[in-house]
Amino acid sequence: MIANMQRSEGLRSRMAAQALGSTNAGPHAISRIQAFASPDASGAPYTLLQIETRSGITGYGECKPLSRADVQALSQLVGRPAYAYEALTPLAPPPARGGVNMALLDIVGKATKAPVYRVLGGPTRFKARAIGRLNGSSDSELQQDMQKQSAMGIRAFLIPVAKPPAPNQGSHFVKLHVQRFKSLKAAMPQADFAFEGTNQLSSGDASSLAAAIESMRPLWFDEPCPVTNLDTIRKIASETVVPLGFGRTIVEPGTFQDLLREGLIDLVRPDLQVFGISGVCRIASMAETYYTAVAPWHDAGPISTAAALHAAASMPNFFVFQLPAAGAGSLVIRDGFIELPKGPGLGVEVDTKNWERNRIA
Repeated sequence: MIANMQRSEGLRSRMAAQALGSTNAGPHAISRIQAFASPDASGAPYTLLQIETRSGITGYGECKPLSRADVQALSQLVGRPAYAYEALTPLAPPPARGGVNMALLDIVGKATKAPVYRVLGGPTRFKARAIGRLNGSSDSELQQDMQKQSAMGIRAFLIPVAKPPAPNQGSHFVKLHVQRFKSLKAAMPQADFAFEGTNQLSSGDASSLAAAIESMRPLWFDEPCPVTNLDTIRKIASETVVPLGFGRTIVEPGTFQDLLREGLIDLVRPDLQVFGISGVCRIASMAETYYTAVAPWHDAGPISTAAALHAAASMPNFFVFQLPAAGAGSLVIRDGFIELPKGPGLGVEVDTKNWERNRIA
């Protein structure tokens, strides 16, 4: 299935190149593309893309870290129409596609003086539920961070699962996390919680922990194990009713389809830096046919956060958006929800003066 989808993607790229080869791009033709490495070394690295058009409109996107060769490859998009975001996205190098898609949709929104979610036919909602990841290694540290995030308006939290020293840790590992869940819930009874496994558990540990927390009704168990063996995930799914979420490490839409078809996934979590806004919305449409909810995520900056909100507004099966490690930025969270951006395009402007020293030549 994945091989078939890869061939289809390659065919779509070739057809797009042929179709756009003789197109008169007009005033919204791409005139320049610049890339900057993220200046904050404390967070996950990413690349800021700035795409300019002949009409003077500039769009921004964030993607996975790019090499000089990747940036040079983006030059093939210069001269092509920025409004053809679906055709141009597959022509970009894979690490850049998510950011290119965001930036081109940003341009289309600014050109039409409309938010991106209106360009995509939305909105299906006017606010998006947010969930924050708790930081800390002890129960007291996690509770302090929970109180801090609660003061910002967050009402749902991801509890990080401590990485075990070795596989199959048994009852002690399970009891530690059950007690942690209970202590956090006792400190804030009105809040909702999910567990974040970051694909580092064995199937045995994941199954034991999921079964132990089942009665406490967590929102879901995120990435309990690597998405490398469907039989492993099937074992976990068959032994618990706790919803399972996957997607952070998935780079091919066909993997989501395999999980959905087998009934092994309850929450789809595509990465906006990998798939872009329209790519995430396509995955959401696929998940909707299986009655499965979507919680897009990223680990970049404010551009991707705005992109997540526009995607959330465009999909009827959106569930929750995980705030990145950098936080909500200037967004205001009220009683667990973030209002949609109101400006044209993504609704975010960037001062690239702080990024100049990190330009990728």
